[in-house]
Amino acid sequence: MRRTVSAIAMCLCLGGQSPVMAQGNLEDIVSGVAQSLLVQELDRQAAAEARRAGTLTGWRAYLTRFPNGAHRSEAEREIARLGGSVRPTEPAPAPAPADSASATEAALALSREQRRQIQSQLTSLGYDAGVADGLWGRKTREAIRGWQSANGATASGYVTERQVRQIREQAGGVAPPVDDTATDDRSEERLLGLTVSERRDIQRRLTALGYRTGGTDGVLGQNSRRAIAAWQRDEGLRASGYITADQLRELRRQTGP
Repeated sequence: MRRTVSAIAMCLCLGGQSPVMAQGNLEDIVSGVAQSLLVQELDRQAAAEARRAGTLTGWRAYLTRFPNGAHRSEAEREIARLGGSVRPTEPAPAPAPADSASATEAALALSREQRRQIQSQLTSLGYDAGVADGLWGRKTREAIRGWQSANGATASGYVTERQVRQIREQAGGVAPPVDDTATDDRSEERLLGLTVSERRDIQRRLTALGYRTGGTDGVLGQNSRRAIAAWQRDEGLRASGYITADQLRELRRQTGP
C-alpha cells in the first residue's frame, strides 16, 4: 500500500494537482482508505521538508498546505521558537491569536529572575520546564501549555498575570533557583542557533529602521553589533549588542513580514 500511495502522490505532483483539488478524481481511482493514506504521506513529506529547511518560511509553507495536518502543533511551536507568529490566514493554536497571547505576556515585562522562578515552580508542579535559566524556549512553552490544559485554560504557551499568581500559589514555597551561572544575552543569542539567512534578515530589518549594519551579509560583525546595541538602547533595553528571542520577536513586529 505504501508503494501505491507513493506512486499516486508522484502522479499528482507530475500532473500539477494538489491533494485537495484532486480529491474528487481520486474517489474514482482509489478507495477511501488509500485516499487517507495518500494525504497522510503527503503531510509527512511536507513536514519532513519543513524540518530540513528549519526556517519560518518552511514551516509556514507546511501550514498553508496542511492547515489541519498531523504536524500542525509542531509547525506552530517551531514558528514561535523562530520568533514568528501564526498568520491570520493560518489556524491559530487556540481561540485567541498566538500573537495576542504573546503580547499579553510581553506586557507583564517579566524579569529574567521572575522567569526563572516560574520555571522552577512549573517543574515542582510536575511540568518539566527544563533548566531554570530564564530563557523560555520550546520546553518551557510546552510546560506552560501542559499546566494551562490541566487548569482549564487556553493552552497558548504564554502566561497571563492571573496565571502567574496561580502557578505561584499552587507551587507554594518553592525556593528560587540558585543563579550560579547567569546566562547573558550573548549566550541566549547562541542558543537561538541563527542561520545565515536569519542573520541577514536581522541586518535587513535593522537597516530598514535606520540602523547602519554595514551590509546584509549574514555576519554579525562590529557594525551589526553596534546597530543592535543602538536599537536596544532606543528600546530602553540593555545595550549588549546581542539579540535575545524576545527582542527578535519585537524587531520582527516593528518591521513587519
